Amino acid sequence: MGLDFDTLSAEELLAAESAVLTMRSLLDAARAAPHGQGMARVESVLHDKGFEHLRKMLSTAVASHEGAQKKGSAVCLVPVGKTPLSNAARKKRC
Repeated sequence: MGLDFDTLSAEELLAAESAVLTMRSLLDAARAAPHGQGMARVESVLHDKGFEHLRKMLSTAVASHEGAQKKGSAVCLVPVGKTPLSNAARKKRC
């Protein structure tokens, strides 16, 4: 089952383009790597380009959702200025 690129949204097309560019970078690194260093070179490119690809998809997803950037209440409130006297006095509040 393949993708029908005519039905993809603008965000999905951006993600697909980014994935293709990341894959091309990985293939180029594999081809250019000296003998015995292929995996190290590909992992290095994956670290750089792969995380860039994921960051781009994450920011696109967040930007496309209306309420995603609204601030909500804290999950676990942390008291300020109250230092316990010892570890035994500490109680987990969450």
